[in-house]
Amino acid sequence: MPPQAAAMPFQLNLFRQIVDHAQDAVMVTEVAPLQPPGPIIVYVNPAMCRLSGYAACELLGRSPRALQGPQTDPAALLQLSSALRDGRETTVELLNYHRSGTPYWARLHLLPLFDEAGELSHFAALQQDVSSRHLRGDALYRMVVSDECTRLFNRHMFFDVGAKTMQLAFRQQKPLAAVVLAADDPCRLNSSYGQLVGQMLMRIVAQSIVAAIRESDIAGRLAQREFGLLLPETGENEAQVVLARIQEALEAGLIDAGMPPGLHVGLSAGVAVALAEDAAPEQALERARSRMME
Repeated sequence: MPPQAAAMPFQLNLFRQIVDHAQDAVMVTEVAPLQPPGPIIVYVNPAMCRLSGYAACELLGRSPRALQGPQTDPAALLQLSSALRDGRETTVELLNYHRSGTPYWARLHLLPLFDEAGELSHFAALQQDVSSRHLRGDALYRMVVSDECTRLFNRHMFFDVGAKTMQLAFRQQKPLAAVVLAADDPCRLNSSYGQLVGQMLMRIVAQSIVAAIRESDIAGRLAQREFGLLLPETGENEAQVVLARIQEALEAGLIDAGMPPGLHVGLSAGVAVALAEDAAPEQALERARSRMME
């Protein structure tokens, strides 16, 4: 066997070790198809998992589009699509979304990879986190996607991130609990204690929700007094435990905030587990909402 051929497996193993330990995030996709459901991810290094919040098994077989969202710049995506179509290098800064729904900026260098015959076979995306350079833009972004009073996701962002979370749950064949929470009518609270106290109470409810859920859970304000939760890898019984934690956190939050003695904020809740036939989170949440009346 020629020495060059004998060395090839060692070289491949060596380069794999280098990439696995690289600080930059690396993602490799197949060259085709370029249209959905492609391009298909075939490799990610640990740095890519840290950057995105996804485990490797959650990314492999999916498209990088799973990391994009409503605020991802269409012009940047067009630049990437053009380079993919032409099989050439390009560099772009792209707004992607962490598994938790938090946005981050990545400087992405797209590199075409060729096989031994010189044929284009894959693309590598080398990525660096440049979020610190976009702090001002991120602050404006949070103003767009967050509810002004509670700082939870607003309705639009909740359903956008929730749809991705639900698709991932179905793909992994794991349960996803949908929860609707309704607080006491803010108009009644405002008339009894004043508008400022009423707004503060909604913030305390939101803070209690955040304190009781995991980073991977999705929480948003759906209406004036209604909140929605999507809890991955959670069945109905586990969701009830989360609701109990929210109630405990709320009671403690009212005390810590020095609310007037005797002030109480009631919470009603409904829980439903997402079904395979659900086309969007709205359907699971509607079932949960109907159970609030039971």
